[in-house]
Amino acid sequence: MKRNLLLLWTALIALSGCVTETTIIGKNSVKQENSIDNAAAAKTRIQLGMGYLNNGQMAPAKYNFEKGIELDPDSAEPYLALAYYYQAVGDKSSAQRTYEKLLSSHGNNPDVLNNYGAFLCRNLNYSEADKMFMRAIAQPHYLKMDDSYENAGICALKSGKKEKAQEYYKLALGYNPHKVRLLLDLAEMALDANKPADAELWLSSYRKKANDTPQSLWLSIRTAQAQGRIADTHLFGQTLVTQFPSSTQAKRYQNNDY
Repeated sequence: MKRNLLLLWTALIALSGCVTETTIIGKNSVKQENSIDNAAAAKTRIQLGMGYLNNGQMAPAKYNFEKGIELDPDSAEPYLALAYYYQAVGDKSSAQRTYEKLLSSHGNNPDVLNNYGAFLCRNLNYSEADKMFMRAIAQPHYLKMDDSYENAGICALKSGKKEKAQEYYKLALGYNPHKVRLLLDLAEMALDANKPADAELWLSSYRKKANDTPQSLWLSIRTAQAQGRIADTHLFGQTLVTQFPSSTQAKRYQNNDY
């Protein structure tokens, strides 16, 4: 299974205009005063930068992120965007320095802690990553515990700690039952641990909430086979071939590679 770490920040939410206009009417004159809302302007710069980054235009992306910092230097969001930029271009040292700066000024910001944890996990520093995720979750009023627990689970799995990963995934599901893809990950972990009965329970929970996918049907094939349910093995296999004929899983089933 492969799961991407989740990066969090609020600046990517769509914004309305960033210019406020005030009209002051005097006795003999009308004075129009324009003021820039620096915080909103900084968010707009981040959005522009992300657009450039997604299109592979690195120079204007960096320019806009740095402009966002100039406009709102006390906010964590433009620094988070800049750290993400450095990660995207492969400059780990600059990303590390940006996160260290963030931690010195925004050490209790859960998005900072979560994203730094994701950075550490990608760079194989699993123990410190776990600490960052747990610090994020412990922050008052934090509402994205499901995402940070999922990240902690991904990182635990990468480090070979499957039982810990299962614990974190279960917590993520507790906070957000709509993360149905985690049910499939838990089923796969149960199969890998030679616990097909547990896998079937996770798959049953998945089927109650979502439609079949190549992954869910493949796991159902493996589970049925592990439990000696030959008829179900082929029933799931035929469903896989019928619904997803071009999938890798369908080709493996047809080649008896299961």
